[in-house]
Amino acid sequence: MDVQRCIWRCLADSSGPASSEYNQCVARLCSGEPVAPLSTPAPPQPVPLAWRAGLASDGVHRFAGADAEQGYGFYYFCTPQVSFFTLIGLPMDAGQYRFVIGDVAYLVPLDRSRGDLSVNIPPGDVFMQGVQAGSWLRVEALDGTSLIQFSLSGAGASINNAVQGCFG
Repeated sequence: MDVQRCIWRCLADSSGPASSEYNQCVARLCSGEPVAPLSTPAPPQPVPLAWRAGLASDGVHRFAGADAEQGYGFYYFCTPQVSFFTLIGLPMDAGQYRFVIGDVAYLVPLDRSRGDLSVNIPPGDVFMQGVQAGSWLRVEALDGTSLIQFSLSGAGASINNAVQGCFG
């Protein structure tokens, strides 16, 4: 379990699993070889996002969300029948995660029923309200390990746009 925590720490402290910083961190810290003491690492940097909204390429779903340079994304999708959030491109397993917005933590059960990690969320849900009103979202493992952060700047207006398109 210590090796897995080390790998998660390297993931959180890097721009993603394909980055050289992640691979160097895993090789340096998680290999089981003794290493020289290092200075305390800087906290994970938030992933820059530019929120947008519109009609998805399938012509059915409305969306609000943003992509990050590393290929990760955080999106809200809806039709008049369904409403859900999805994390795109993250190398995490399905399961329960802690989503922290400001000083409020939400336990969110993510599954891979749509391919990427997702969770059904009805419009007006407390978590959805937090996303719309917050400024940053941090995704953590249940042990408190920070996995990734997303800016929520512009999320509220984008999500409202999608919700209006789906539910009027």
